[in-house]
Order: sequence, then structure tokens, then C-alpha cells
Amino acid sequence: MSELSKRHHDIVEIVSRRGYAAIEELVATFAVTPQTLRRDLQDLSERGLIRRHHGGASANWSTANADYDLRHVETADGKAAIGQAGAELVNPGSSLFMTPGTTVDALARAIAERAPAGLRVITTSTTAASALERCPGVVIHVTGGLWMGHNRAVAGAAAAAAVEHFRCDLHMTSIGGVDPEGNLLEYKDDEALVGRAMFRNARRRILLADHTKFSRVATCKVAHVSELDTLITDRPPPQQIVAMLHEAGCKLIIAPPRPKAKTA
Repeated sequence: MSELSKRHHDIVEIVSRRGYAAIEELVATFAVTPQTLRRDLQDLSERGLIRRHHGGASANWSTANADYDLRHVETADGKAAIGQAGAELVNPGSSLFMTPGTTVDALARAIAERAPAGLRVITTSTTAASALERCPGVVIHVTGGLWMGHNRAVAGAAAAAAVEHFRCDLHMTSIGGVDPEGNLLEYKDDEALVGRAMFRNARRRILLADHTKFSRVATCKVAHVSELDTLITDRPPPQQIVAMLHEAGCKLIIAPPRPKAKTA
């Protein structure tokens, strides 16, 4: 393997330090064309030094996720579309578990816009709770637990124990990554512990995952795609995942981003 050029070395350093970097940002940093930068990312991805995504690159870690604010930017349009599709599955008078994450944040905002009456939400996410407080008549339970600042949420044994007191109609969750074998993975044990508790105590399980999650790995298993009732994503998943969903009878919903309005 040839040695890295200084630019390649600096790209890896930036992505590793921040967790995620957008192509536009890297183009401006290194004063190269987008085509050159994409070739750089492809080369580094093939060497296993980063993970390439549409619009940017993330660190090649299985133990840490990208920064929360950066995840809000990454595939924001896709997450908004997924959130809108998920909100359509929430009926008035229903109860639901909601995990933390930027895709679930988009779901919470979409639910608040629809304002279903009589909703009861059990969540570990302070961001989701803040979005839902605008929804008239919603009852929000935020569990206690260990503060996880990277996700604006709580987790751990105390949060999992609180979840065990409830049985909800829906579990609506994002995930750190989905590996080629169909395992739903999280980066931290404390978060996986709560995710498994919500899975156990929900009548229906709905995963909201943008296409980048199918190219990421993490260390803590929460469940398997065969245990899902519905998967909502913005692009068709890898074929092996589609086959698993079909065999398990899981409904697949593709919610592509809405075209942006043209300006005059």
C-alpha cells in the first residue's frame, strides 16, 4: 500500500477528529475540485481509513458515532422525509416509545405538525420531548438515567428499568448501523440496553434509518431486522436486507426526499 499524501493524511485526521465531514467543507479546506475530493474519499474508503457517504465521509469507527450537530446536517432531507412517513403511522390515542437520534428528532417534529390527539410518549430523548411539547394533549414521559450529551438523551440501567413499566403500541427508533447480516447495532452499551427494553415492550416495532446506516458498523447489538414490523428509509436497502425483510414479513417504506422548490 502506498503512503498517504499530505492531503489524504489531513482528510483522515479531520474526519477522525470530527466524526463526519461534508464534501463541500473539504473542498473549501483543501482548495480542490469536488471531483478531486470525491476521488480522494473513494481512495481512502477503499483503504479502510474512512467511510464514504453521499455528500461526505465519516470516521471508520465501530465504537463512536458522529457529532450530534453534524448528524443533523448529514442527509437532513432524507431524514425529514422518513420522519414525515413515520408520523403518518402514529394514530390518535396511541402510545409509543421513542429513542434518541436525529432521525427520530425529525419524526417528533413531523408528529407535532400533525398533532394527533391523546398521544402518550415514553422517550429518553430531551430533543424529541421538546419538539412534542407543542402537540396539544400529548403526555410525555422522559425517563431518568445516565446523561448522554452526544445524543441529547439519557440511557443506562435506570432508563431501561423505567421503560419496563410501560407497554406501548409502537416502538419508533433509529439505529447506529445495520450490518450485512441484518443486525441492528448501537455504539454504546447504555443505549443498546434501553433499545432492547423498548423492543421487548412494544406491540409494533418501526425502524427509521436513512441509507447511510446500511454502510455503518457498531459494536452493541439491539435486535435483528427480522424482528421489525416496518422499516422506513430514503433509498432501497441492500438486496440482502430486502430479502430478510421479505422473509420476515416486514413492511418496507421508501420515503425519498422531496424535490426542492426552484427559485426564480
